[in-house]
Amino acid sequence: MILVDTSVIVAWLDKNHPHHRACVKTIEHWAQREQLAVSSVTYGELAAGGRTREAVEEDLRDFEKIPLDTDATWRAGMAFRQYRRKDSDDPVLPDFFIRAQAAVLNLPHLTNDRRRTKTFPDVDFEFV
Repeated sequence: MILVDTSVIVAWLDKNHPHHRACVKTIEHWAQREQLAVSSVTYGELAAGGRTREAVEEDLRDFEKIPLDTDATWRAGMAFRQYRRKDSDDPVLPDFFIRAQAAVLNLPHLTNDRRRTKTFPDVDFEFV
């Protein structure tokens, strides 16, 4: 199983996104090798982006849905707090939730976002 980041899902769904083609190709590649999975956090991010629940369910019908648990939320909060002390950019907590899920569940993480990967040294990141 591989946990697919919201950044990849958004580009995969949006034909006008600059990374659309690369994300389509990458998702097709991984779908032949592993079960694709998304975090429940991705559902929230897609809802915030204006998608309907029905559309999200349809788009992600072939993905395993992974609920966010307290182990992952704790790990995300700790990493977020440490990162905010060290860096000047504004980190986004949902990114930490999804990466913490990958860490806690020992899943590789497919993402477009190369920022803040050092915060999770135990995650096997795959990049589009």
